[in-house]
Parts: sequence; C-alpha cells; structure tokens
Amino acid sequence: MSKQAEEAGMTFRMQRYRCRTCIYRKDSALDLKVLEDAVRDRYVGFRGYRICHHSKALCCRGFWDRHKDEFQLGQIVQRLNLVEFVTEDKLA
Repeated sequence: MSKQAEEAGMTFRMQRYRCRTCIYRKDSALDLKVLEDAVRDRYVGFRGYRICHHSKALCCRGFWDRHKDEFQLGQIVQRLNLVEFVTEDKLA
C-alpha cells in the first residue's frame, strides 16, 4: 500500500485477526448459511461487506477471508493494494 493512499485515508480498513467471537470461526454456534443468505443478493452476490462487531467500523476478518473475491469493493481494493490491516477491539 502506498504511503500517500494511507495518509489520504484512501484505504479499506479491516481487522488484522479474527475476533475470538467471530461468527466465521469453525466453532461458532451460529448458522452461517442463514446469516449469509440474508445479505447475499442472488444475482450479484454480496453488495457490501460485514462490519466487525468488535470495532463497529472495520471489515470483519472472517468475512474477508471467506468472501474477499465476492464483492466489488473487495476486488478493487485488492487490485489497487489499498487494504489496511488494523487491530481494534472496542469490546475488550
């Protein structure tokens, strides 16, 4: 990522690691298929991304790891190298 892009705030901010309570963890009790089907458009896939519940502003790392190629913004920021990994936990 370029220093100019970071300084200008032109980055896609995402959790560096999955939270200990991330719904994308293998040991999660939640039905991930039901949750994802509620936000997935059957024609275009994901229109956006899931916000991490521990930050309220960053992209969920579990969502990113699983779906980064399935939503337009994810594809764009990867190609332009604008992904910024941040560690933030407002529930700690």
